[in-house]
Parts: sequence; C-alpha cells; structure tokens
Amino acid sequence: MILKRSTIPCLLLCSALGGTGAFFYMSAAAEEITPGSYCDNLDFMPVHERLKPLADLLARGEGDYNSVNRGYAGDTPGGIKRLTGSSFGAYTVQQVIDMQYRWIYAVGRYQFIPRTLRYAVSMSDVTPSDKFTAVTQDKLMAALIIHKRPAIGAFLNGDHDNAHRALDDLAREWASVEYRNGRGYYDGYGGNRASISRNEAWKVLQMIKERWWSSAVEVS
Repeated sequence: MILKRSTIPCLLLCSALGGTGAFFYMSAAAEEITPGSYCDNLDFMPVHERLKPLADLLARGEGDYNSVNRGYAGDTPGGIKRLTGSSFGAYTVQQVIDMQYRWIYAVGRYQFIPRTLRYAVSMSDVTPSDKFTAVTQDKLMAALIIHKRPAIGAFLNGDHDNAHRALDDLAREWASVEYRNGRGYYDGYGGNRASISRNEAWKVLQMIKERWWSSAVEVS
C-alpha cells in the first residue's frame, strides 16, 4: 500500500494566485526557501480558501474588509465607509492604491500597507482593475503567505516541520500575532500590539496542515 499526496503539491503551486505561479522547494532542510512555478494538476481548492481558518484568526487582530488606518492602529473607526460612504468593494484595486498614495495607509482585513499591497498584486492573478472585494483581499493575503513569507506555506505543504520559522514569519507580516515572549514583532510601533497568541496561531497552522494532508489517497 502506498499513500500518494494526490493534489497537495499543487495547492500551493497553482491556485488562483496565478502570476508567477508559486511554490517549489529544492530541499525541506534548505535554509532558503525558493519559489518556483510548476504544476500539472488543477483539481484542488484554491489556496485562499484553504487558508480561511488563518485568515479568520488574523482578522480578529487586524480588522475587517473595510478597515483603514492613516498611520496609527485604530485611528479610523468606521473604516473606509466612514471616510467615503462606500465599502472597499465599490473601488478597484488601483483606486485603493491611489488612495494610499494620497491619504490612507493600511487597508482591508489584512491591513495591507502601500508597498505590501503593490507586491501582493504583482504576485497574484489580481489585476488593478479588479474590485477590492473580500475575495480579492483573501487572494492577496494568500499571495503574501506563498511569496513574501514562504516559510509559512512550506510548513503547511509539509516541506519542513519547523513551526517556529512559520510563526516568526507570520508575526513579521502581521503585527497582531505574537512574535516571542508575549510580544509582537511591531509592538510599540504605530500603536501596534499583538493580540493573537503564538499558541493560537500554531494551532491554526497545524489544523490547516493536517487538513491538507488528510486528502492523501491510497493507490496500488
């Protein structure tokens, strides 16, 4: 009896991220994690949907799909609706980027700052003309996990078992996640303070990893 990983390798390789594709590792033990681009199996759930438990956890500390700050955490109660009367879903990604150039800073459920939002767009199949909807924001969050913080995706994909590396990367990307010793990586900067414990984040990462691997199939 052999257990085969079915579509798992492609979950991080292809998805709706598109763009330069994604995710291949030269060695599970390698210190550097190098993105790649190959996939030949498209029968899978998109990465941004598989990351939903993590996305929901981050939202608890970061905000909702219409959240905004102008440089200091919590400085804009009511978010974009209070500022413009419309939700982010009414605006294109490019319009949001333009707003960031002029008068707002972190945006959306995952509090994308200007350079991070532009990077996420460049590494996904999201285009500047797409609306900045909930699905768009989820895809952009997934692009950060895969491309900017690949130690997280590598852990979920089973390419390494060092949860500390994955958790460190998570805390470096999102200020609401504890880094070490009860503090966030950005505590004290711009009003940031971690509110999601490292243990909570570990449990969610482990749950996602186990669900991905549970789709292994038996072949002769």
